[in-house]
Amino acid sequence: MKQNKKTHSMMRKMMIPMLFVLLLQALLFVGTIIFGGTVDQLNRNAFDILNERVINRKNYIENEMHRWTSISGTVQKINSQAEELVARSGITVAELSANSPVTAELLDLVSQDLIDLLEKQSITGSFVVLNGQDDPKQTFDVVKAGVYLRDMNPISNPEDNSDLLIERASSVITKKLGIPMDTGWSPQFHFTEDFPAESYDYYYKPFRAAFEYPEISYSDLCYWSRPFQLSTDDISIITYSVPLISNGVPYGVFGIELSVDYLKSMLPYDEIASDKAGSYLLTVTDADAMEFENLLSSGPVFRQLYGDEGNLRIQKRNIYGDSFLLQPSARASGDLYGCVQYFKLYNSNTPFEDDRWGIIGMVKGDKLLGFSAKVEMIVVVSLAVSLVAGLLIVLVISRIVTKPITQLARKVKNSNPNLPVKLDKTRIAEIDQLAKAVESLSDSVAESASKLSKIIEMTSTAIGAFELNKKEGNTFYTEHLFEIFGLQDDYSTHGMMDNEAFLKKLEQTRRFLDEANERDRVWLYQVSRQQGSPSWARLRVVVESDRIIGVAEDVTQQIIEKKKIEYERDYDLLTNLLNRRAFYTLLVELFSQPEQLKIGAMMMFDLDNLKHINDTYGHDYGDQYIRCAAAILRKNTPANAVVSRMSGDEFYIFLYGCEEKEQILDTVEQIKQGLAETIFPLPGDATFRVRASAGIAWYPDDADSYEQLIRYADFAMYTVKHTVKGQVMQFSIEEYQRDSYLLHNKEELNKLIDERLIEYHFQPIVDASTGEVFAYEALMRSKVDAFKSPLEILTLARSQSKLYEIERLTWFCSMEAFVAQKQILPDVRIFINSIANQNLSRQDFAEFEQLYRPHLNRIVVELTEEEKPNSAFSSQKQECIRLWQASLALDDFGTGYNGEAMLLCLTPQFVKIDMSIVRNVDTDRNRQKILQNLLSYTKERRIKVIAEGVENRGEMETLIHTGVDYLQGYYVGMPQKTASLVNPEVVAQIQAINRKKKSPTAHRSYPKS
Repeated sequence: MKQNKKTHSMMRKMMIPMLFVLLLQALLFVGTIIFGGTVDQLNRNAFDILNERVINRKNYIENEMHRWTSISGTVQKINSQAEELVARSGITVAELSANSPVTAELLDLVSQDLIDLLEKQSITGSFVVLNGQDDPKQTFDVVKAGVYLRDMNPISNPEDNSDLLIERASSVITKKLGIPMDTGWSPQFHFTEDFPAESYDYYYKPFRAAFEYPEISYSDLCYWSRPFQLSTDDISIITYSVPLISNGVPYGVFGIELSVDYLKSMLPYDEIASDKAGSYLLTVTDADAMEFENLLSSGPVFRQLYGDEGNLRIQKRNIYGDSFLLQPSARASGDLYGCVQYFKLYNSNTPFEDDRWGIIGMVKGDKLLGFSAKVEMIVVVSLAVSLVAGLLIVLVISRIVTKPITQLARKVKNSNPNLPVKLDKTRIAEIDQLAKAVESLSDSVAESASKLSKIIEMTSTAIGAFELNKKEGNTFYTEHLFEIFGLQDDYSTHGMMDNEAFLKKLEQTRRFLDEANERDRVWLYQVSRQQGSPSWARLRVVVESDRIIGVAEDVTQQIIEKKKIEYERDYDLLTNLLNRRAFYTLLVELFSQPEQLKIGAMMMFDLDNLKHINDTYGHDYGDQYIRCAAAILRKNTPANAVVSRMSGDEFYIFLYGCEEKEQILDTVEQIKQGLAETIFPLPGDATFRVRASAGIAWYPDDADSYEQLIRYADFAMYTVKHTVKGQVMQFSIEEYQRDSYLLHNKEELNKLIDERLIEYHFQPIVDASTGEVFAYEALMRSKVDAFKSPLEILTLARSQSKLYEIERLTWFCSMEAFVAQKQILPDVRIFINSIANQNLSRQDFAEFEQLYRPHLNRIVVELTEEEKPNSAFSSQKQECIRLWQASLALDDFGTGYNGEAMLLCLTPQFVKIDMSIVRNVDTDRNRQKILQNLLSYTKERRIKVIAEGVENRGEMETLIHTGVDYLQGYYVGMPQKTASLVNPEVVAQIQAINRKKKSPTAHRSYPKS
C-alpha cells in the first residue's frame, strides 16, 4: 500500500517567501514608527506645547494681577485721611454715616486718590464703600455712601479724564470732578434683594472677615470676586477688595474693578491651537480640583460645547504633565483636553485661601493630537495597500507557473529574501520564461515594500530606518537614512550592505554628536549639511539577541522650537539680558569651578528716578529708561561679565577672571562714565540723565559664595541708596555687622509686632533712705532671635515708620505683665518707657483706661532720649497723666535731648541721672561736681532724682551721701521676669550708710580726681 505524502501547490510555495519579504519590510517600517515611540513623542510634544503656552499665559496674567493689586499706598492714605477727619470732628470711623458731612468730606478727598489709582494701575474701575453705622450682618435694604469710578479704556489716560465715568458718587462730588455719569449712576450704593446676595460679596466678604479675624492684616483679608453686575444693564466685572480698618475698627471697603471684557482681551485663545480650536477659561476650584467653576472664557469652542452651563469636570487626571481629560459635553463628538495652571492669589491661613483661581487652556482632541493621528492613519493605510498590492502580484504571477521546477524552486528558496531574485538562464524556453517571471515577481515585491518609504515621505516627516542582522552579516536600510545624517547621497535609495561597511559608514556621524542618552539608547546629532544651516537628527536603537533595529528622524524643527523656548525662558524680554533664573544657573556653574574665577566682583545696580518717570510720563517711557540703562551696562562690560536684569529696576553684574581689582574698577568707572554721558529723551524736548546707585562685593575677599556676595552687594547698594544716591559703594563688613539687620529683619519686625513677640523684665527702683522698693521699671526683651536689644528694635522701627506700633505694644504689654505680678505691693509704681515723639490714639487711651483703671495712678511715664520730643504728643501724654493722677519721668537727664530745657517744658516729677554720670562717681571728682550741680537744680524744683546704672557699693554710698532720692542698677537689683525684692544685705548696707550720714560726727570725703 502506497503512503500518501503531503504535497503543496506551486502557488503556495512561491507565495510564502514573497509574502514573508513583504511582511518583514512592512512590519519593520510600521514597528519602528508606531512601536518605536514616534507617535507617542508627537503626542507628548503636543501636550508640551499646550502646557508651555498655558504656563506663559498664566505667568503673564498673574504678574498683571499682582501689579493691579499693589494698592497698599492708597489704603494707607485713605486710612490716614479718615483718621485725621474723625479726630478733627470728634467722632469715630464707625459713625461715618451715609449723610454725614464728615463722610462727604472724606469721599471728596478719596475721589482724587481713586482717579490717580486708575491712571497708575491700568484698571477699569476703583471704588470705596463706607459702612456707616449699619449692622455688618445685615445684607439687604441698606444704603451706603461711597465713590465708584470707571475707566472703560485703561490703556489711555487723557489729562482731562474724558475717558472716565462715575458709577456711584454724590452729586456734589460729581460736579466737582467734572466727570460724566454713567447710565446706571446712583449717588449711593443700594444693597437690595433685586440682586442675589453673591452680587454684594465684593463688599461683605472682606468687611465681615475683618470682624471675624481681627488679628489678621488687611492685606490678608483681600477678596477676588466672581463676575457680577452693579446694575441690571451694567457690564460684567470682577473686583479685588480689602477692608478699610482704622485702629482695629473696620469702617468700609476699598477695591479695584476689572471688566470681564478687559480680562478676555488678555486671553488670546487663538494662541492655544490652530484654526481657533481652543479656549482659555478663568476658573475657581477647591482643594479637590475635580470640578472647576467657570468665571469667564475666551474663544468659541467652550460656548459651542458647553453653552452657558458653566462648570467643567475632570474625567481623568494627569494625561501628561498638567494636562487632563475633560468630562465630555453632550455637544462634543470627541475627546476634550485641558491644561490647568493655578494662580497664587491668597496667602496660607487666610479666610479665602480655599478659592484656588486658575487658568485652563482647552483644546479639542482632534486638533491637539491630529498630527499624530494622521501619521498613524497613513502608516496603517500604507500597510494595507502594500499587503494587498503584493498579494495580488503574487497571485497573478503564481498562476502563470504550470509546472513544478525543482531546481528553480530550490534556488528561489535559497535566495536572500531581502534582495531581488536573479536566476541563471537555462536556455530552455519554458524554464527561462518561468525564471523571468520569478525575477519580475521579486522586483515587484521589492517595489511594493518601498512604497512605505514613499508614503512616509509624503507625511513631511523625514524618517529613515535600518535592521542589522547579526546572523546573516548584512544590514537593510531605508531611503533617506544617510541623508538625514548629512552624509553623501550615494545611498539615496533603500538597499543592503554588509554589517562592517554599514557600521563604518554610520561611524562618520560620531563627529556630530551633540548629546546622548546612553541608558535609553537615544542619540541626538547636530548635522552639518551643504546648505550651511544647522540641522539635528535623533537616532533610537533597539538591541535584540540576533539583530539591531534603528530609526532616525529629522528633528530640526523641534530643536529650533526648543531653543526658542529656552531663550524666552532664560532672557528678559524687555532688555534681552539674562533673567533671574538664568543668572543663578550660570553662577552655580561658574562657582563649581572656582579656579577660573580668580578675582571677581558682584555688582548690584538700582536705577534712580524710575518711579518719577513712570508716574510723570507713563510706563512706556519707564520701559525705555530701563532698556537704555541695560544697553549702557551691556556696552561697557567685558566678555567675562554676567549681566542680568533681576527685577523692575535692579541689575546684577558679576565680573570674574581678573588678575587684579584695578581691572574691575576700570570697568566700574567705564559704566559710571557711560551712565553720566547718556541723555534720555523725554516728551516736550525734555531730557533726563540716566542715574543708578550700585553696591560692590569682592570675590574672594568679602565672600567665596555667590549667595553671600549677592547679599553683601545688596547691602552696599541699600546703604548708598539711602545716603549718597547715585554713587557706587564698596561693601564694608563693619557696616554690615552693625546695620545689616535694617535690611534683612523687616519681616522679623512685622512678625514681632503682629504676634506681640516681646516680654518684660522688671528692675527694682529702691528708696535711697530706706532700701525699700519704690517702683519697678518695665524693660523690653525680644522673643525674636534676630534682635539683640531694644535699641535695634527701635532703630529698625524708626527706619520703617513703625514707632507708633512699638509705642502701643510698650504700653499694653508692659502693663499687662505688671498687673500679672501678684507679689508686688499695691503702692509700688511702674515706670513705662515711652517714645518722646510718639503718642497713642484717643481710642488707644480709652481702651487702656478701661483695662487698667485701678492701676493708672501707679504709672510713671518715662520719656526716653532716643527721639526728639514732640510737643503735641507730649502735651497729650501730660493730659492723660493729669487725669490719671500718674507721674512723668525724664530719662537719661544730662545727655542727649533731655536737659534743663526739657525740665522747663515738661515739669516732670522724676528725673533719671544718666549712667554715664553715675559710672565711677565715687572716684571721679568731675562726675561728683556734675552730680551736685544737677541735684541742686532739681531740689530747687522739688523734682525727685533717680540714679541709674549703680554697679558697686562705692557708687551707691557716694550717691546716697550726695542726696539722690532713689537708686537703680545691677548692684541694687537685676531685671527679672518675675519682680523680686532687694537683697536684704543690700538693704542693710543702705540703712547703715544713712545712719552714718545722719551721725553728727559723720564726714564724707571724696577722692581727688
